[in-house]
Order: sequence, then C-alpha cells, then structure tokens
Amino acid sequence: MVFAGVVSLIAVAVTGASLAWLHVQPTRLSAVHDAVGEYGITPFRSGYRVAAIAFGVAGVALAIGIDRAIARHGHAGVVALLVVFGVARAAISWFPMDAPDTPRTSTGAIHVLLAFVTFLSITGAAIWLGAILPNVTRWHSLGPASTVLGYAMAACLAIFGWSRLIPALRTRFGATERGFYVLALTWTALFAFACAANLH
Repeated sequence: MVFAGVVSLIAVAVTGASLAWLHVQPTRLSAVHDAVGEYGITPFRSGYRVAAIAFGVAGVALAIGIDRAIARHGHAGVVALLVVFGVARAAISWFPMDAPDTPRTSTGAIHVLLAFVTFLSITGAAIWLGAILPNVTRWHSLGPASTVLGYAMAACLAIFGWSRLIPALRTRFGATERGFYVLALTWTALFAFACAANLH
C-alpha cells in the first residue's frame, strides 16, 4: 500500500508539472477556451503524452493502494473504475483529437471516447469511495472530502454537456476542463498520500 501510494504521488506530481509546462509554452492555446487535448496536436505533444501516461500510472497505482488499504469493504468498484481510468488515460495520447473545425476521424472519435471514459471513471471512483468510507475504520474522516470532490467533478461534467447547448459555456470549455483536472488531481493526490503515509 505504501509503495503504491508513493508511486501514485510521484505520478501526480509529474502530471501536474507536465501540464504546467505545456501552459507556458508558445502553443497559442487559450486556457479558457481550448481543450487540454489540443496540446496533443501541437509541436509540444510530448508534454501532453507524459502528462497522460503519468496520470494513468497514478490511477493504477492508487487502485492497488486502495485495494490493499480497505479490502473486503465493498471497494472493488472503486478499484475497477481506477484501473479503467488508468488504462484509458495512458492510452489517450496515442489517439490525438481532431483539430477544431476539421472533419471527424476515427482517431479523433477514439480520443473523445477515451476522454469520456476517463472523466466518468474517476468521478465515479471518487463518489463511490466517499459512499463506502463512512462504513469502514480506515480513512473514515476522508469520506466527505471524496464525496465533495467527486460531486464537484460531476458538476464539471454536467457543464461539459450543457456547453453543447449554451454558447457562453462553450467559450469557457477550457477553463471548466482545467477545473476538472485540478479536482481529479487533488482527489488522486489526497488518497495517494493516505496510502503513502499509511493513514488510518
């Protein structure tokens, strides 16, 4: 559990550093308007790939840590969702999104599907973990944090959906997506630390 937590924490740090690096490069992308996936179709795509793979590693390592930490307490769903998240997140950079205002390709469609899977799976994992922690001894006090972060991620997903219908939200898609990333990385880091520190 401790080793898995340490690996997850390091991977979260690499993810955050890679994303921060991308945001200071001359990509001409807007943090307010443009999707994070657009970094994957710029000359700085390697930074996006590092971030995607590292976040995937963080998810799988956290799944292992949670499996060791709260076994036999209805945690299997959380573990499964995190494995799905990790695999999909690591794979997404190999399927770059289509450039805006260009025809949809099969590769771009896979990118959208993988993004959808990653967003839903980590949101579900956070909400599910928050629901079961009140019934276990370990991490009992962390249940509300998991629930709040999970529903905050769900709110971001709802805004993604509404942005297809509301132009004002569509122009701020990038900011909403980056907010989701902050929430997801915070949740992952919180429970990675709980594993690494062997919290009870």
